[in-house]
Amino acid sequence: MDDGITADGGTGNRRAVLVFGIAFALGAAAAGIFWRRQVRALVLRAVPYARRKDRISHPVLIINPWSGDGKAERYGLAEAAADAGIETIMLRRGDDLAELAGRAIAGGADAIGMAGGDGSLGIVAGVAAEHEIPFFCVPVGTRNHFALDLGLDRDDPVSALDAIRDGDEILVDYAVAGDRPFLNNVSFGLYAQAVHQDGYRENKLATLAATLAKDATDVDARESLRFTTPDGRTHEHAFLLLIANNPYVYSGHPDYGRRMRLDGGTLGIDAITDPPSGDAANMALRDIRAMHRWEAPSYRIESDGDIHVGLDGEAVGFESPLEIAIHPGGLRVLVPSGTEPGYVPAGAAAAANLLDLGETIGIGAS
Repeated sequence: MDDGITADGGTGNRRAVLVFGIAFALGAAAAGIFWRRQVRALVLRAVPYARRKDRISHPVLIINPWSGDGKAERYGLAEAAADAGIETIMLRRGDDLAELAGRAIAGGADAIGMAGGDGSLGIVAGVAAEHEIPFFCVPVGTRNHFALDLGLDRDDPVSALDAIRDGDEILVDYAVAGDRPFLNNVSFGLYAQAVHQDGYRENKLATLAATLAKDATDVDARESLRFTTPDGRTHEHAFLLLIANNPYVYSGHPDYGRRMRLDGGTLGIDAITDPPSGDAANMALRDIRAMHRWEAPSYRIESDGDIHVGLDGEAVGFESPLEIAIHPGGLRVLVPSGTEPGYVPAGAAAAANLLDLGETIGIGAS
């Protein structure tokens, strides 16, 4: 998505910074190749990802042909998968992804992959985890934040097929909200309200801006939620609440808006309980004060009615109460040999800007 908006950590268009970055951008970061390499070295020493190389005899890849405005077709993904010995299933309108994946596994698939956006990846990954077979990801969505944090090349989605040709198997965490698995995050409040509105997909920026302006000045406009912050306070409304499969990195880091590991075994929870008062369009990030950050293995949210969320960028509803939990090391993932989660090679597109940070909470995650 490109709206011609600049965001440089607080000196660009303030409305864009607010809409896309108020969630969890606590400061701008200065990224450099040298610093990235230092981060990579630290990650390699700190993250004990398990690795195996079991032989895969019947891999199956489900392809969403609409994801990323037809990126799979532009890259010739189906043909490349066939050349790699991977059976493909083309998603059709009305198909149930979980059923497709389940039938493929019942038919003999010993590895199941998804080529699509983060929401569809989470569904298929959940089926893979349930059946205890490896999952692989082909990034043909708009932003593909799971692929980014996994260390895949989002600019070359076909290269992800090397996970089958000559790859490694690693163990990562996944999380569940109710009975829905997710790989990135589930958000409540501002973003969830916007994504559930008619017309959001056609005009994301305007819908978010309108929701923000209303929520910033009218507490009663915010969806009723009951949740507790580490200071022991119970809140009845959430301006913005995000629960992630492993914590995101924000202030003072060159890759803020990303997760530097996917096997930490904890949910990253971020809450902005109240926005600053005044003109929403002109609020600056430094004005955010009611910010809480903590980690937990599980979390519970309650409401007097249904709970509306943005789950990996998709509008989803749940009954109250909603239990969210992480499954440490519960997902076997196939990646190309040498792939290191938490690291983006120098020169590759990273989420080190506020626009991508907005995508982290689900904007454009198709």
